[in-house]
Amino acid sequence: MKKGQGTLNGFLDQGCAIRGDVVFADLLRVHGQVNGTVSSEHELLVGEGGVVEGEITVGRLVVAGTVKGTVRVSDRLMVHGTGRVLAEVFAPMLIVDEGGVLEGEVHMTRPDKPAEPST
Repeated sequence: MKKGQGTLNGFLDQGCAIRGDVVFADLLRVHGQVNGTVSSEHELLVGEGGVVEGEITVGRLVVAGTVKGTVRVSDRLMVHGTGRVLAEVFAPMLIVDEGGVLEGEVHMTRPDKPAEPST
């Protein structure tokens, strides 16, 4: 996965909504609403006012809006001060800015080390 911002593949502005499966190749910015499954090996950016609900599996997730559901991230999850993540999270790296909200169960494992089962 490339570090930093990639090529913008899509932009969902405020007032727009998608229900269903979303697959993208490099960078998707969401300022509207997505309900469903979001998949990519690259970066999803949920901007202020943006809402993503469902199953999210991406390389990197940056949240300044709201995310609900299940989040699986292979690189890192970044929650900005305006961001809210209400989800079960699987991520090797987690960054939460002051004011950011993270509610839910968090599983942090390195990509090269599988998670050990809970006992």
